[in-house]
Amino acid sequence: MLFQFPVIVDGAHQEAEICFATEREVRRLASWRPPRTLPEDPLVARKLFDAIEFARLASNRWRYYHRDGAAVKSLDGLIKVIGANPRAEVAMVLVARPVWHSEISTLGIAYLRRTWCHHLFLEFFATHPHVIAKRNERIGGVGAGILRQIVALAETLDVPCVWGEATEFSAGWYEEQLGVEQVLDHFFIEEAVMEHCCNELHASQEQMLARRAKA
Repeated sequence: MLFQFPVIVDGAHQEAEICFATEREVRRLASWRPPRTLPEDPLVARKLFDAIEFARLASNRWRYYHRDGAAVKSLDGLIKVIGANPRAEVAMVLVARPVWHSEISTLGIAYLRRTWCHHLFLEFFATHPHVIAKRNERIGGVGAGILRQIVALAETLDVPCVWGEATEFSAGWYEEQLGVEQVLDHFFIEEAVMEHCCNELHASQEQMLARRAKA
């Protein structure tokens, strides 16, 4: 799995790519650090430290599953596991990287589990602290892009439901992205919400391809 999705960098359109993380990339998540100068906005600072904690937890959790042979590093590997055992619980980390030249090598991550009933559980989701703090570059659309690529993965695997937890600070963001009136401490992407997200995914892909054609 290696897909590209649009982001905005300093007001201009750019593209990022998303793929399954290697073991080395997963280990490096534990080394995420805050920028030297913290944002003055306490809410932004809280999001920044939450991202660091989520990245570390994702790294630890993936390695735990990897030791038991229940973590995958590719889409082909995931499909193979499911084919061998339709009720397999398997972990994966998706990483978003910049296609343009950037000092930030990993823009964001998502730690997912494919559950025994063929759902995707989004357990940890974070953008890089320097993306949140808008240091060096002002990068927008990373979180939305990753969420849409998770929907693309669900579409590829014919997964009927993606679900996860929302924090007090992320609930409003999920409401906007999912097109729903209220998100509390959990959300479900299924049925009408899944259709909405698929439509958003396909529209963003078409716009990206149209921009490529004009370039």
